[in-house]
Amino acid sequence: MPVIGHAFVGLATAIQYEPQSRRNGRPLSPTAIALWVPGVVGAAYLPDLVTQVGSIAGISRAGLAGHSLLIGVAAGAVIALAWAVASGASFVRILAVTIGSVLVHDALDILQATDRAPLWPWSNQIVGLGILVPRRSIAEGLLFLVLFIAFAAWRIRSGRSLGSFGTLAGVRSARSTAASSSSSSPRWLVWVARAMVPVLLLAAIVTHALRGARERQANVAGRLLAAGRYADALVAADAADRWPWPAKPGRIDLIRGEAHESLGESTVAERIFLKAYDEDPTNFWALADLAEFYAARDAPAAERRRLAQPYTEELRRRFPRHERLAEVLARVDRKLAAAD
Repeated sequence: MPVIGHAFVGLATAIQYEPQSRRNGRPLSPTAIALWVPGVVGAAYLPDLVTQVGSIAGISRAGLAGHSLLIGVAAGAVIALAWAVASGASFVRILAVTIGSVLVHDALDILQATDRAPLWPWSNQIVGLGILVPRRSIAEGLLFLVLFIAFAAWRIRSGRSLGSFGTLAGVRSARSTAASSSSSSPRWLVWVARAMVPVLLLAAIVTHALRGARERQANVAGRLLAAGRYADALVAADAADRWPWPAKPGRIDLIRGEAHESLGESTVAERIFLKAYDEDPTNFWALADLAEFYAARDAPAAERRRLAQPYTEELRRRFPRHERLAEVLARVDRKLAAAD
């Protein structure tokens, strides 16, 4: 996910759509003004917040739920209602901001080639457009910083202020100073709001970095598995199976399943493979491992074909362009032929 990009998009959204008054025309409270920017930046991370909270709570499909348009829109509506009641600002404006933030977040993830199934639970279809947003943090940060500076320059050039963000950043025009003189926030509240934005960004970066460490641990487990060191692979998989978990749910269980299968523990392997598929049915390898497992299991040929067929059909239907599809299907066919 574009960790830094989401923050800059949140800042731009907060500036562009900041309300000027309550629904009844009265000025917003100092608290509502000060917390507007960090609130919108938080909304820009809403899908990831849902994912992380759900993962900690043990929800197996938290990643799918967090980046589902249906759940994102519902969560955005609930937050918007509570926000509007607390601040007195327009519900329609805040609703547009929260739901828009969710949609933009998912769009940026897709542009960075992150595996997402935005139509879940209606569909498990993965949506991807290729890598159009840099994946390296430095390149991503520079891109969005330049875009944000261009946006801020456009606002200032067109005679508009940076609103409460200008207050937080210490950049105030004469017009914005005069307009807010009657509702200026207490100094301590301004500093709290100033701290909240970098804290949100830092939390996202730290979580992203830790997840990268878990990915590397999972890669070690995968290499041990490929080397035939199955017991060591299981130990390494346990080390990687901690919060924040690797980006692809079920990946660690797939390593465990293959290790147990290679050790001759078919019953354990089957249970783990099915668990990995249940955790993330959008994972190509969860389907592939199940298809190969059933094609090679100790059973009559007809039984093997019956069990493997639903997974091979799903692979063909949902991943027709996957680079490893032909290889996986060929292995399944060889295992089935060996059983005839």
